[in-house]
Amino acid sequence: MDNLYDVEIEPEVRAWLESLPARHYRKVERMVMLLADDPTVLGEPHARHLGEGVRELRPTIDGTAFRITYWLTSRRTVVLLTVFRKTRMREEAEVDRAKLARKVCESEHGPAHDLFERDVDEEEWV
Repeated sequence: MDNLYDVEIEPEVRAWLESLPARHYRKVERMVMLLADDPTVLGEPHARHLGEGVRELRPTIDGTAFRITYWLTSRRTVVLLTVFRKTRMREEAEVDRAKLARKVCESEHGPAHDLFERDVDEEEWV
C-alpha cells in the first residue's frame, strides 16, 4: 500500500459520508482504501465496471446495498462521483447519472478540492 491512488470526492458523496454513523463510515473507508490500493484490479464483489470509464464500489450497510460510482483519472486519482441505494437489478437511471457526472467532472473542472477523509470522534462510536 505504498503507492496508493489519491481519492477525491464530489459534493454528493461527501454529504452522504458525513451523514453516516462512525461504524458505517469506517466500513466504507475500508472499502475505499482497498480501491485506492489498486483500483485497476479491484473486482467483484467489491467493485464493478459500469461502462464509459465509470465503475461502482459496492458496500452493504446493515443489509442495504449502496453503490458509490467512481472513475479513474490519468493522474492516479479515483474520483467518487455519486452514491445511491440499490433497489433494482440494474439501476439504469443512476448509471446514466454517474456517466454524466463523470463527463461534467472531467470537462468542467479540474481536480476536486475535497479528499476522502473524516475525523471520527470517540463519542461517535458509542
